[in-house]
Amino acid sequence: MAPRSGRGKSNKAKADKKKKEEKVVPSVLDITIITPYESQVVLKGISTDKILDVKKLLASNVETCHLTNYSLSHEVRGQKLNDRVEVVTLKPCLLIMVE
Repeated sequence: MAPRSGRGKSNKAKADKKKKEEKVVPSVLDITIITPYESQVVLKGISTDKILDVKKLLASNVETCHLTNYSLSHEVRGQKLNDRVEVVTLKPCLLIMVE
């Protein structure tokens, strides 16, 4: 059987499109978190981070590692941010921990 020529081209176009999207250079962001004890923690993140990455940073921070059951809220986006929300979309980057 002869190989079909049309199959490989569509997948290659999709791969090229993904490569173009992935070449975004991340920048450093300051993420300010207000804890339930009214103290502020400033984390360094990158522009491609999501809320899930911020929670990982909070788990590794000495001041907030003991807090485990919380959600993050934003003054514009409201209570309980989804873990897939990108940090870049949150302006100003001020998050509040809600237990």
